Amino acid sequence: MTEPLRILVRVLILGVGNPILSDDGVGIHVARELKKRSIPGVDVEELAASGLELLDVVRGYDKVVIIDAIQTTKGKPGELYILEEKDFEKSIHGSSPHGINIATALALGRKLVPNEMPKEVVFFAVEAEDLVNVSERLTPKVAEALPRITERVRKELRSAQ
Repeated sequence: MTEPLRILVRVLILGVGNPILSDDGVGIHVARELKKRSIPGVDVEELAASGLELLDVVRGYDKVVIIDAIQTTKGKPGELYILEEKDFEKSIHGSSPHGINIATALALGRKLVPNEMPKEVVFFAVEAEDLVNVSERLTPKVAEALPRITERVRKELRSAQ
């Protein structure tokens, strides 16, 4: 009896942020939690910057899940937004505390090395309360949301396999 053909999908979880600027490190915290669980077939990386360095990290993957902090005018700390690349099309020129923003870096990569870029990118943006104070700790509301966010990322991974 032959075994059914299984197509392998290369998946990357990428936690982005600065782990010593309070809530800006939420992506790093989620990545570290997921790394402890060692999910088969999924690579987990951390990136302290999100500019052009991002391209080197995401190249060669089929699906990339990026977790990063976001600060909106009406959001509540710890709130989770799930976004796709198309959600950034109108605001691709936006700024980022990490230099060139993620959406701009991905758009540039798609023009320069289209065959090496991920087919799917999903953004988990976590509403931050504090992005400027030096602290390795998340604010209480963001820290409280960490298990829920981590579980939601795991759910996204199950849909990729």
